Amino acid sequence: MTTFLGFYTPLMTDCSSDSTTASTELVSYIDHTLDQTLVFPQKDKSRPKTSFLFSAFSVHSDSDSLSDHHFHSIQLDDLRHDIDRSKHDNQTCHNCVSALNAAKLIIKTPDLLKSAAKTICKTSDEVDRVCVGTLNVMADPIVYILQNSKITVPEMCAILLEPDCMAHLGKAITPQVNWVLDLPKHKPFNPVSGSGREQKMLHLTDVHLDLYYTPGSNSMCDEPMCCRSTSYGHNHSAGYWSEPAKDCDTPRNFIDESIKHMAESHKDIDLVIWTGDNAPHDSWNSSQQENLDHNKAMADLVKKSFDNKNIFPCIGNHEPHPFNMYVPEEVSIKTDKYLSLSWLYDTLADDYWSQWINTPTAKKTFKKGGYYSKQVTDGLKIVVLNNNVCISRNYWLAYDPVDPDGQLKWFIDELDSAETNGLYVMIITHMPLMYCYMSWANNYIRIMERYDHIIVGTYLGHTHSDEIEYCLYIIVGTYLGHTHSDEIEVLYNKNTTTNETYPISHAYIGSSIASFSYLNPGYKVFTLDSTGRPLDFDIYYTNMTADNIAGKDVIPKWSSDKSLKSIYGLDSLSTDSWHKFLENIQTDDKLLKLYMDHLHRYSYDYEKYYLRSLGITDTK
Repeated sequence: MTTFLGFYTPLMTDCSSDSTTASTELVSYIDHTLDQTLVFPQKDKSRPKTSFLFSAFSVHSDSDSLSDHHFHSIQLDDLRHDIDRSKHDNQTCHNCVSALNAAKLIIKTPDLLKSAAKTICKTSDEVDRVCVGTLNVMADPIVYILQNSKITVPEMCAILLEPDCMAHLGKAITPQVNWVLDLPKHKPFNPVSGSGREQKMLHLTDVHLDLYYTPGSNSMCDEPMCCRSTSYGHNHSAGYWSEPAKDCDTPRNFIDESIKHMAESHKDIDLVIWTGDNAPHDSWNSSQQENLDHNKAMADLVKKSFDNKNIFPCIGNHEPHPFNMYVPEEVSIKTDKYLSLSWLYDTLADDYWSQWINTPTAKKTFKKGGYYSKQVTDGLKIVVLNNNVCISRNYWLAYDPVDPDGQLKWFIDELDSAETNGLYVMIITHMPLMYCYMSWANNYIRIMERYDHIIVGTYLGHTHSDEIEYCLYIIVGTYLGHTHSDEIEVLYNKNTTTNETYPISHAYIGSSIASFSYLNPGYKVFTLDSTGRPLDFDIYYTNMTADNIAGKDVIPKWSSDKSLKSIYGLDSLSTDSWHKFLENIQTDDKLLKLYMDHLHRYSYDYEKYYLRSLGITDTK
């Protein structure tokens, strides 16, 4: 028996009827309606339009599968994976429009999407618990976005996939897809004199605490994150301290020892930058309270260990629930906080992080959109951005993509004020720019180039491994990517007259405490000059395989590579020096090998599992 879910049409009268009662009239109505809404490429004109509808929204109550033709068409889960893979060819763009048009027509309530989740997930390559769980936690925001978006469906696809979808769909680029913020004119910069004293700065990031980590559990399982008592799979036992062999987050006992080690070994540090992702990777199984619990546990530990230090925390893409989803303030107001991040922003600003976000102005902007600024010294301001809003996995971009929560306009105002008052600026955020959609990235690049003379450093998280990333951004059209590595990010622009590229800025992406995936845990310590500009940095790491072999009674042993400036043969840590390093690494195998060692922090598991999975066997 087939049960059709409750379509919101005047023709549906019995939502529990047998499939034989699904009238020809209903199918004809749906076909007629979809004729007006679905967009198929020329070669797919003959595709049965109702097959998408039935494959996505019909449920068999006494049959173990739907017929194959029901799943021939596009499904929402396919679109989710296309977004994750940044796929944006002609077929994918048309598929996106078809899927969203059908979803807008049919999915009127979150309950309807939740009821259809098992059917939608039948063709997913994820296990049911992950796919169904993801759709369940995403149902409320997805339905709101579908039914209330300020932009057209083609624009939604251009934002979530790539702007060239507009060309594939025969549409012109619109101001919603390519928006541009005004920049103030240049003015004289007269820097305030610094203290003359060098400073030490600890970069802590991507802890991914897992309060449910279970030593001895399966570290290789059928879900995106393992090492829990509920992880069923391949009988690869999770280590006591952590597990670098696959996709596992960090147990509390290792984090306790790691933070204790940092505090005791680096008593000379002046400030700590903490660039997000304290919650685990189990996004299909998360909740607001569990994310708060993980953030509170980390905040308590940082307070205890670095009580007398300047701490500058920012949020990562795993802090919200659902993860990656940054609800605009406008929607929070319209829904009376039913769809809102006030539960996260307010709790952090008023409680967990209140001693660090401790000015009225900082609290106000953080509660609006998770960003703030503070002046550290007479001559240095730190700006903390929430650039998680810019990634394509933040589906709220499909509601309104233009400068979410006014953050970039605020960023311009902060930099312009700093320029007027003779202050240098350090930028802290979580997401490397290569993950951001075109217009956000283009505006950010324009801002960075305009104020490059006052920006002394940019520090990021998210990617987990020490890596150098070449990013070319052209103001007239940008195409971006996504990795999960810790890197130096060098940003380039292009002179559209001469066609020449040139470096404009760079950013440091921190070593993750989490071993996820195939990595040894690590962190960095920077030496800054009196203006806040980095002079040098050291990398610290521990061999997690050896730590686990030594056992629970032996505290993990940390090693270091000191002075990366000297190790890499850099003249300085300027953007030009990192640009030259990128050129040298193309032909210097020894330098490349050293860089690769730092990328995964000498992880045996990285070379054993990850590189071999890519077909790379010679890493010497």
